[in-house]
Amino acid sequence: MPLSKFRTKEDHLRFSKKQSHAWIEHSPICTKIIDLDFNLQFMSSAGVKTLSMSDVTQYYGKAYPFDFYPQSFRDQMSNNLRKARDTGLVIEQEAKVVDTLGNEVWFHSTISPVSENGDQIDYLMVVSIDATARHTSIRELEQLNDELERKVYSRTLELESANKLLHQQVETDFLTKLPNRLAFDRHISMSITSAKLSKKYLSLLMIDVDNFKTYNDKYGHDVGDLVLASIAESIDNSLLRQTDIAARLGGEEFAILLPGTDVNAGFCIAERIRTNIESLQVWNSDSDMIANMTVSIGVASLKDDELNATHLLKQADKALYLAKHLGRNNSQIYFADVVSKLA
Repeated sequence: MPLSKFRTKEDHLRFSKKQSHAWIEHSPICTKIIDLDFNLQFMSSAGVKTLSMSDVTQYYGKAYPFDFYPQSFRDQMSNNLRKARDTGLVIEQEAKVVDTLGNEVWFHSTISPVSENGDQIDYLMVVSIDATARHTSIRELEQLNDELERKVYSRTLELESANKLLHQQVETDFLTKLPNRLAFDRHISMSITSAKLSKKYLSLLMIDVDNFKTYNDKYGHDVGDLVLASIAESIDNSLLRQTDIAARLGGEEFAILLPGTDVNAGFCIAERIRTNIESLQVWNSDSDMIANMTVSIGVASLKDDELNATHLLKQADKALYLAKHLGRNNSQIYFADVVSKLA
């Protein structure tokens, strides 16, 4: 409505105030008028509705923030009201309150000092936007992220466990349950690296079951498998250190890695294994005892610059050849001059 329609400027001012009051009352934004003693003088209908108040007028002239707000909010709002009054600055805050029913409500508030004549602050206007939906969405998103992280973590553990099991299955001999040739190749490489770093000996025992073809021909392959499984178990039980590694290389051939072990100690371990196998008593399905199970063992040991997988395997294999050449069921240490005479 143009100014010419009003009789006086006072009429225009009253109309403007009436229009402003109507806009404030119907706005979705909560507007509050706080006097300089921090008493509530007015609250728009948006705030009344959000706070589930039946009658806001009972709070007019009383201290703001309200007593039913959380203490943390009351402290923060009181400090910001005082700061706006004393400095004339516009202050913003976002904090959680509760309505009269105890429900959580979030408000983003702007505290503005208001001067009617421009020379001094007359009151404080607090304009608050309900941010509850946004905070609820943020909290729900955080919960979803937490749940997703838990699921991802759980799934990762499952995959790691499955991969570990698969790795074990790939590197485990199905019959004897000892590490297989693939695992042995990995372990010998690691053991050589460790031995060179520690400057210690690494010994290798090569074991071959004597006359194994006889068991298969006489009793059948099922009994042959039983013999191999029994010998493998005896070998594993003969090792006293967790660092010692026994593996089935294939067929009736086994190998043992002995870190930090010189040739004499390796020979003692070989003899313990050999005598333990010789004393085995294995029964087949017909309740017949399978006797005369023996093994031949070759022992080699290297350290420092001489140590590599090729030389260690060749020397242990040649010592094994010597043990078989000398009648089987014995252990032999690799000596270059002895092996050369048999070549």
